[in-house]
Amino acid sequence: MIRRTQRLGGAPIPSDPQDSLASSIAIDGPTASGKSVVGRTLAERLGLWFFDTGMMYRACTLAVLEAGVDPADVAAVIALVRRLDLDLQWQDSAEPRALLDGRDVTALLRSPEVERAVSLVSGIPAVRTELVRRQRALASRTPVVMVGRDIGTRVLTEARAKVFLDASLEVRARRRLGEQRDAGRSTTFERVMEETRRRDQADATGQRAVRREQAAPDALIIDTDMLGIDEVVEACREAYRAANAAA
Repeated sequence: MIRRTQRLGGAPIPSDPQDSLASSIAIDGPTASGKSVVGRTLAERLGLWFFDTGMMYRACTLAVLEAGVDPADVAAVIALVRRLDLDLQWQDSAEPRALLDGRDVTALLRSPEVERAVSLVSGIPAVRTELVRRQRALASRTPVVMVGRDIGTRVLTEARAKVFLDASLEVRARRRLGEQRDAGRSTTFERVMEETRRRDQADATGQRAVRREQAAPDALIIDTDMLGIDEVVEACREAYRAANAAA
């Protein structure tokens, strides 16, 4: 279940589910390429809701770990995810909250345990199929800024505006290092870069757009290495406006 608490921002809610899907914006890219910070800011400026699909995969991973299920036990993971009471709520358009059985677990989604296991869970095709179904259900009700690794190529293929954010391994590792330190975790750049490299390898299943050549054919590709957040957000906003101008 995905619950919306109230409509925020100035964007109208399309009555046609297909129009809602088409009016959403799909943002893909590898880990730490800037998707979340760009997506949040863009959602605020466009008056849409921000939806990081990684939250759903992390919430499923947390549920797997809390249930004592081995993340490598594919059949058990699939069964758990299919019956999972996973809820998303928005009090703020840019800050969705993840709930498992009514319990807010947002603060637990970036734990080291979840970080280590999320690629195993998200790499299971049947898990992705189930969550894609839930993601599309949300975007069919209201346009969103949706970020992930298969949004333009699988989840929101109808979206008029698609973006792929790219960045070098070194830049992405420095961004992730900053996130880790902001969260109070002690680590090193070398460790984070190796973890980022391993995450890239785990995500390279062929089902996800983690390299620019895997982006949707109609996606705008933005290299974020030398760009500030405002520059990237503005490029995304212009792409969204141009794509939807004649709609």
